[in-house]
Amino acid sequence: MKKILILALFICLGSHIFAQELSLGFQYGTARVFDEGQTVRRITEPGLLLTFRLLPESVGFFGRIGLLFPSRVSEGPLTLSYDQYNYIVFLNAALGASFKVPMNDQFMFIIDAGMSINNLFYGGSFRDTIDASWSIFVQQLGTTISGGHTFNNIKMSHRYNDYAFGILANVAARYNFNRNFYMELGLAASFDFLRYRSYKFTAEFEKDADKYAAASTFPADKLEGLTGTGSSAKADRLVLESSGYFNVFKQFTFIPSLSVGYSF
Repeated sequence: MKKILILALFICLGSHIFAQELSLGFQYGTARVFDEGQTVRRITEPGLLLTFRLLPESVGFFGRIGLLFPSRVSEGPLTLSYDQYNYIVFLNAALGASFKVPMNDQFMFIIDAGMSINNLFYGGSFRDTIDASWSIFVQQLGTTISGGHTFNNIKMSHRYNDYAFGILANVAARYNFNRNFYMELGLAASFDFLRYRSYKFTAEFEKDADKYAAASTFPADKLEGLTGTGSSAKADRLVLESSGYFNVFKQFTFIPSLSVGYSF
C-alpha cells in the first residue's frame, strides 16, 4: 500500500511538468463485479481524484488517478471491513485521448476515452511466534542434538491485490471562471474485462538478529530481501504463502466527480 500511495504522491507533485491543465477534486465511486448476471462485489465510497491533461487545441491526452477509501466491501457472502484489515483502498486510474467541445467562452464539454486499471488492495497484520527450533534424539547413544531458532513477536502480514484492466470513458461539463481557473463536473464509467488477483502472506523480521537467523534457517527461495553470503547473510521477510492468477470477468465502475482545476 505504501508504494502505491507514494507513487500517487509523485504523480501529484510531478504532473504539472507536462500538463497544461491540472485539477483536484472529490469523487464518489460505485464499482460492481458481475458473474452470470449477479452482482458478486459492490464498492460505493467517496474519494479523491487528480486529473491532468495535455490539451493544446481540441484534441489531446489525459491521465487520471483516483482513490476510494471504502469502510466496507461486500463480495458474495463475505464483507471486508476495517475490523479485519489495516487498510482497504480502491485505486482507479486511466490514460488516453481527450477531446474539447467549446460551447462559448465560459462553458465547454470535455470527453476522455482510454485504457483503465482498477485495483482493490487490502491487508492486515498481527504478531505471532515462529518456532523453527529442532532436536534429534539418538536413542542408542542417549544424546540429543538441537538447533534452529525461535522467532518471537514477529509481524505477520497478509496482503491482497485485485487488479482489473479495461476501458474508460468520461464526460465532463466545465465552467471557466477566468482564463486559468475552472470547475468541472464529470461522470466516468469503466468496463473491466481482465482480472489479476494476488495474495501474499509473509513474516517480516524487524530485528537484525532475526534477519541473520532467518537467512540460515529457511530456504533461500522462501526469503525476500536476502543480502550477503555465509554468516553475513540476512533476510527481511519469509514468504509463507503466495498466489496469483488471471481470469476474465465483468466489472462496471461509475464515478461522478466534482473538481476545481487550473490551466497553465
